[in-house]
Amino acid sequence: MTVIDLPVLPSAPRTDEETGNRLARALGDRDARVRRAAAGALIDEREVLVGEEGVRALVEAADAADDSYVREVATELVRAMRTAAWDIYALALRRDDAGRAETIRGLVVLKAAAELGEIALTDPSWRIRERAVAALGTLGPRAAVGPLTSVLDDDVVAVRRAAVQALARWAADRHYARSALTTALADPDPGVRAEARWVLAAPQARP
Repeated sequence: MTVIDLPVLPSAPRTDEETGNRLARALGDRDARVRRAAAGALIDEREVLVGEEGVRALVEAADAADDSYVREVATELVRAMRTAAWDIYALALRRDDAGRAETIRGLVVLKAAAELGEIALTDPSWRIRERAVAALGTLGPRAAVGPLTSVLDDDVVAVRRAAVQALARWAADRHYARSALTTALADPDPGVRAEARWVLAAPQARP
């Protein structure tokens, strides 16, 4: 679950999760009046509880809504959620709490490629970096290939191998993914080199 934190008085009411999910789903309604009413309710509520289903609907509306008002509202709410998720991660990092890995799932739902890329490159735990790398592989190539290419310089073999596996998804039709995999052919680890070679040799990975 994710809480959208807007300016709020301590006594202000909070909507339940299903209400928040319904409002988020309504952003895709065929009726423009319903979409706009839902957007207005979401932005006017001082604190809205939205579950994963609702978050996915918000992200979809932020990416693809035809109605500019709906798109702007969804974009603002997704931005607020990403900021909140990153703040949770940063706080856990300061506490050296390994539970910060749990924020990765929320960042994936939010399609927060920049934040996941930062974790993949900088988290002191290689296991968390590896998890963030795998998460990047579930997002779109435009945002993910850059961070994944940088991860190929990681000190830990498992993290570099996870980057090769993630890049393999786009080897067939993304020049930058193939270029990064070609770089991995010079990796000091024979396993990483072999995996990159196998991906590049596959028929679907050829230009």
